[in-house]
Amino acid sequence: MVEFGVFLSAAWRRLPGLACALLLLAPTAVLAQSADLMRAYQNFEAAKAADKVTDALKFGEAALKLTEEGGDKPSLVALLRTLGDYAAQAGQDQAATLYYERALTLQESSLGADHPDLVPLLSALADLNVKAKRYSEAAVFEQRILGIERLVYGEHHENVLATLGKLKDIYRAANDAEGLARINSQLQALAAAESTRGLPGPVGIAGAGRRYKQNQGFATVRVFYGTNRVPSGDAKPALFYGKGRGDLQYGYLNVTIPQVHKEAELETQPRWAEYTLGIDEASMRRRYVLLDQVTPLAKDDFVRTLRQQVKDSPSKDLFIFVHGFNNTFEDAARRAAQMAYDLDFDGTPLLYSWPSQGSATAYAVDEAAVGISGRKMADFLETVVAQSGAERIHLLAHSMGNRALIEALQTYLAKRAPDQRQHIFGQIVFTAPDVDRDYFVDAIGSLRSAAERVTLYASGNDYALRSSQFLHGAPRAGTAGDFIIRLAGLDTIDMSSVPADALGHSYFAANSGAIYDMFRLLWRGDPPPQRCGMSDRKGHDALAVWWFNADACKGDDMLEAGVMLKRFGDLARTRVETNLQTLTDPSQIKEWKLILKRLDNLMAPVAPQGGLAK
Repeated sequence: MVEFGVFLSAAWRRLPGLACALLLLAPTAVLAQSADLMRAYQNFEAAKAADKVTDALKFGEAALKLTEEGGDKPSLVALLRTLGDYAAQAGQDQAATLYYERALTLQESSLGADHPDLVPLLSALADLNVKAKRYSEAAVFEQRILGIERLVYGEHHENVLATLGKLKDIYRAANDAEGLARINSQLQALAAAESTRGLPGPVGIAGAGRRYKQNQGFATVRVFYGTNRVPSGDAKPALFYGKGRGDLQYGYLNVTIPQVHKEAELETQPRWAEYTLGIDEASMRRRYVLLDQVTPLAKDDFVRTLRQQVKDSPSKDLFIFVHGFNNTFEDAARRAAQMAYDLDFDGTPLLYSWPSQGSATAYAVDEAAVGISGRKMADFLETVVAQSGAERIHLLAHSMGNRALIEALQTYLAKRAPDQRQHIFGQIVFTAPDVDRDYFVDAIGSLRSAAERVTLYASGNDYALRSSQFLHGAPRAGTAGDFIIRLAGLDTIDMSSVPADALGHSYFAANSGAIYDMFRLLWRGDPPPQRCGMSDRKGHDALAVWWFNADACKGDDMLEAGVMLKRFGDLARTRVETNLQTLTDPSQIKEWKLILKRLDNLMAPVAPQGGLAK
């Protein structure tokens, strides 16, 4: 999912953020050229929309020149990657290669030759060489990726396995028997080692106990949805809903999550790679988070199917996720499913998708669209609350999507008498809200009694919201520091220590520590003092803001321990100890000793102020 201002991902190629976000982070020299740069971006987007490839690349070159003159290397790298993606998608492979190579050179000069952030560019160059049937060159890039992943993740990591699989495909296509034999030997050795693994990952006992089961290399997450997007007329799942506004639509969708998935990541296939290299649909599902199916339903059929899903689920909870700026329907669907999977959510995930343009330069258009979508979402809430059969309904919004959620809640609650507005919802979570701070404070007064707990995630390192503040001339609700919100009845969590994307905006789903905090919140509804890594900081008015210590809670071992406790209760420790007795691999033993330590902390009596161990 591409959120406001997110122009650089450490793992996957994404579109750049809004031009003003680039400018806000850039030196003064670039700011002086802001109008020209904004115009270049707008012209680039307009030419793309009109399918005028030559014009689009011309405007992209103009933006490159202005960005380079400003001396902002991260923005330059991001723009080069975007132009490379667009050129490749348009069939301009030579231009795409030049863009990617230039970005790679810049990245190497800043990060060194073995940094994992080089992988997306190396992968793009490998794919272009495969497309051109230059298999030996493609293999060189993939071997370099393999070396980086082994160095960073270790020999047995899933990413290593996936890259070995790509190399196998390349050697097969090249009729390279020697290379194929070499890769097969490495894959067999890894398979033999994997067969001795116990609980870690989706193939072990804990994986078998998780809500979403892996089968043939991927799991399927079903997400029900409401949207006021107009259907595009295209049957492809990724293109099923477009950018236009329309009447409220209902349905469900399926998203596949690969076994190689790493928590808090959103494994994304290159959008332009329509060629295949012996890579069938099943193989794609084993590598990427994919929107696999969209099934629209009439309202009555939606209600009936949703009720059955809630009834058949381990938990009668559900959550509704509302995405932010610059999201296609596909982006939002994939993020909602990734969250349900990473949270090991036992209930039913739902998505509300408003008609974002899915364009980095369409901020004003998205603002208008989200402004009219709240009332549509209120109708969706009416249906879900009254007819789903759920026992608890959680609401979660990100960035600009918080505006739709607030409007929907205000509209929904206004139709009810005051004594009928209490604790209708379980958790309401506002993450990085791109909402006027004063408006948010005023709105919360009428909303906080509608839920068991209301949480605000804010950050002082959210540069996307700084851009929004620059645009609007007023602080945003998701900003920490001097503008952080302190209100009675609102749990404000300062997430400034959480690293995520380059602009610090998508931390809620792109950091394992943040995922664990949300896991705990939705599972137990614990107040901040009983959750990991929380310390309170009183303001002059004695209202607390909770500071989240990301280092205390990050890591797959923390989330695995939480899942074990949720699944097996008091028997969780016995399960882990039994598994430890069967392990011989030192790295696995170390991993599960960490999980056991985390589990002991989770099962210990709660201290008065919680502390860092929970």
